Amino acid sequence: MSMVQLGYLVLCDAHAKVGEKDCVLGIFNRILVRSFPTQHPQCYLAFELWADPGKHEMKIFVRDTDGEDVVDPMGPVEMQIGDSGQGSGAVQLRGLPLKKAGIYSFVVSIDGEDIGARDLFVEPAPVASQ
Repeated sequence: MSMVQLGYLVLCDAHAKVGEKDCVLGIFNRILVRSFPTQHPQCYLAFELWADPGKHEMKIFVRDTDGEDVVDPMGPVEMQIGDSGQGSGAVQLRGLPLKKAGIYSFVVSIDGEDIGARDLFVEPAPVASQ
């Protein structure tokens, strides 16, 4: 079994690879929603991981406050980790269903082992007073 460590895991509005760099824009962990159910139109889950060089399988799970899967698990995606042992990238999420307020967890699994999670706090937007 290989040793895998998560360097970072962030939700962001945009991600791009520029040369060997990961560029992220608009990192967030909280959104306000006017009504439920709704959808978050688009975001990215950007990551960096350290693992033994070679092929690894990544899966991502999105779970709500009750631990229920919000969408089907994403993956497995095959990742090729180079000799440096470092890999990075992002997964684009479109139309993420948000049925209720609460904490939505984005769980990353490598080679069948959960290595980390990022929580998104989804809250009702304050009602403007008249």
